[in-house]
Amino acid sequence: MRQKPLRHPLMGIGLALTLLALVIGLPLAARAQGPSPQSTAAALGTAFTYQGRLTKNNTPVNGTCDFQFSLWDAASGGSQVGSTVTKSGVNVQDGMFSATLDFGSSAFTGDARYLQVEVKCSGESSYTDLGRVALNGTPYALGLRSGITVQGSESGRVFGAINTDSSGSNAALYGEATSSSGAGVSGWNTASSGGYGVYGRNTANAGTPYGVYGLASGSSATSYGVYGKSESYLGSGVGGEGHTGVYGKAAGGTLINPSYGVYAEAESDSSVSYAIYSKGDTHVDGLLTWKPITGYLSIPAAAFVPADNYSSNTLNSGAFIRPNGTLPENVYAAVHLPHNARITKMTAHWKDNDPNNDGTITLYRSTSAGSLAQIAQVSTSGSSGNGSSTDSNVNASYAQVDNANFLYYVNAYLPTDGTNYVGLYGVIIEYTIGQPH
Repeated sequence: MRQKPLRHPLMGIGLALTLLALVIGLPLAARAQGPSPQSTAAALGTAFTYQGRLTKNNTPVNGTCDFQFSLWDAASGGSQVGSTVTKSGVNVQDGMFSATLDFGSSAFTGDARYLQVEVKCSGESSYTDLGRVALNGTPYALGLRSGITVQGSESGRVFGAINTDSSGSNAALYGEATSSSGAGVSGWNTASSGGYGVYGRNTANAGTPYGVYGLASGSSATSYGVYGKSESYLGSGVGGEGHTGVYGKAAGGTLINPSYGVYAEAESDSSVSYAIYSKGDTHVDGLLTWKPITGYLSIPAAAFVPADNYSSNTLNSGAFIRPNGTLPENVYAAVHLPHNARITKMTAHWKDNDPNNDGTITLYRSTSAGSLAQIAQVSTSGSSGNGSSTDSNVNASYAQVDNANFLYYVNAYLPTDGTNYVGLYGVIIEYTIGQPH
């Protein structure tokens, strides 16, 4: 009569489970850490090693046996997960055997799994069922519980997490870093075409769904909710596509510490780089401002008109204007400055060879009814020849340009005694502007 093969009640099952936990648990933990591009090795498969000890009549088996391994969703009954894996001609020495099993990438989804083992050794005509044993999770793999799965292409090293729980604040993939140089979630893509370093998808139709969400809570360091960097000439640090490609919202900012929905910075070096570049139309719904920059308005002599409307008493060569008679002349030039600019300085370039009289150049603001306010004024210096004068102490009350309500012009008083005179080459007005005009 053929004797029924037996398994060791503890060692066979216990040893197999320990090795199973090591092989399945550690690769999952390693993936969560995110290998750097320099250390990227061949992708891990879904196979794992099962080892056990087989005895017959309390005697370790020596010989060749066939094994059948199947995965189930219950300790008894239930449904089989995946296909049965058959290992034929397995060498058993002193009761010890080893088999490599692969149930595919969809077998372990976070739900309970039970491994059933059947064996048939040399001389036996049928398999003996050794029962089922629960496959317990290892500590580093406990995050893969019910409702969360790992799926993707092993050969491309692309993995994704799926969270089907519709209640509460749930994350398919959550990462947290507390070190000064760490990353909550880090992803690399070294493919020459296609692919994503980090890809997120949210198909919810309610609430505020995010494909990728990042939160930076460090208050004493430069931190980023989402940070992207591309080392490729044609790459993008952060790319967006769709109805709103990239969306940013600023909240809680102050004048001292403003907040930014989207912040961009270009390195200040010799290269041509842009903090923000738009290929195509750009629309701003609201006020567009920038750090105030300095601008200049130059008013040449050709722009000045004499009070007596081009009489022979004024000589204007385009580059220089002066009186041409025996009486002083008042000449005027319109000033067209950007709306909301702030006037900071006025400089006049002149020629003065009149030892008894100085010229005066004045920038005025006028109402539509002719009421005047002086913004800046300079004088010439008699008998000194060519020179320039600058007024940097402009009247702050009128320095802000308001083209909607006021008019601006320059008046130059040019004296003469019939022989000596004061002439004007031109006026330069300096201003700052912090928004489009």
